[in-house]
Amino acid sequence: MLFKNAFHLLIDNFSLNYKFLLYKIIISVVCVGLAAALIVPNVAFIFSSEEFSSLVVLIKDFLRALVSGNTEFLNGFPSEFSSGIAALGRLISAETGRLVFVVVSAVVVLLLFRFLSGMGNFVLGGLIDDNMSSYAKTPFSSAYIKNLGKAALWQVIYVPVTFVYDAAVLALCYVFFLILLNIISFAVVATAAALMLSVALFLVSQAVKLTVFNSMVPALVSDQCKLSAAFRKGFSQCRGNFGTLFSTYLVTCLLILCLGVGGAFCSFGAALLLVVPMSFVMLVCIQFVSYYTFEKKKYFLAEDKIVKPKEAKEQENFYDDFEL
Repeated sequence: MLFKNAFHLLIDNFSLNYKFLLYKIIISVVCVGLAAALIVPNVAFIFSSEEFSSLVVLIKDFLRALVSGNTEFLNGFPSEFSSGIAALGRLISAETGRLVFVVVSAVVVLLLFRFLSGMGNFVLGGLIDDNMSSYAKTPFSSAYIKNLGKAALWQVIYVPVTFVYDAAVLALCYVFFLILLNIISFAVVATAAALMLSVALFLVSQAVKLTVFNSMVPALVSDQCKLSAAFRKGFSQCRGNFGTLFSTYLVTCLLILCLGVGGAFCSFGAALLLVVPMSFVMLVCIQFVSYYTFEKKKYFLAEDKIVKPKEAKEQENFYDDFEL
C-alpha cells in the first residue's frame, strides 16, 4: 500500500521531476567546477601514468572476459588486479602532500554536493507535504526559501552521519568482493557471486538507512517538530514499522537500480535524466505517505481522491483539522 500510494503521488506531482532535475544540474555544475579547480591539477599525474593505464586496460579485459566467459583470464584476474592496485598505490604514496590535499578537497566537494542535494530533497518534502495536506501547488523557489533554515540544520546532522555510513558500506562491499574472488575456485562462479552479493549488500544497507531516517524529515515539515522531537518520533515509527518500511525501500532501491542500469544501457545514458530525479521524488513520496499513514492523518492522493485512516469516521470533514 505504501509503495502504491507513493507511486500515485509521484505521478500526480510529475512536474517536480523536471524542477528537481534542473536543481540537480545547477548544483552539479557548481560542484564539478569546484572539483576541477581544486582536484584535477593535483591528480593529472595519476591519469597520465602507466600504472593507471594498465589498471584501466585490466578492468576492460575483465568485463570482456566476464561477457565472453573467458575462464582462463578470470582465474588470474584477482592476483593481477591486486598487483595493479598495489602499483597504483605506490605511485600515489610517492606524492603524499598532493594525496592529502586531493583527499581533503574531494571529501569537502562531495560533502558540499550531498549537502546541497539534501537541501533539495528537504524542499521536495515540503512540496509533497503541501500537496498531501491541502493539494497546494507551491513553487519550488518559495518552498526553498521557506524551508532553508530547517533544511540546513537537518543536513548538518544527516550528511556527515550518512557519509561515514556509505563510505563504510562501500569499503565493506569492496572487501567482500575481493574475498569472494579469492575463496571460490571457479572464476566465473566467483565473479558472479561476488558481484551479486556485493550489490545485494549495498541495496540492503541503503534500505536500512532509508528505513531508520524515514520519518525525521516528515516530522520536521508536516508537524513542525523540533529536531529532538523529530528524532524521537522517527525512531519510534521505525521500531514499530521496521519490516514494512524496510521491505518497501528494498524493493524500491532494486527497481531504481534496474531502471537506472537498464535505461542507461538502452538509451546511452539519456534515460538517467528522468530516472535520477524520479528516484529521489519517489523516495520522498514514500517518506511522507508512510508518515501520514502511521500518524493516521488524512491526505490528498490526487485532486479527487482523499486517503483516510481506517479509524477515521466517514462523516468527518477533511478540513476539520485546519486552522483558518
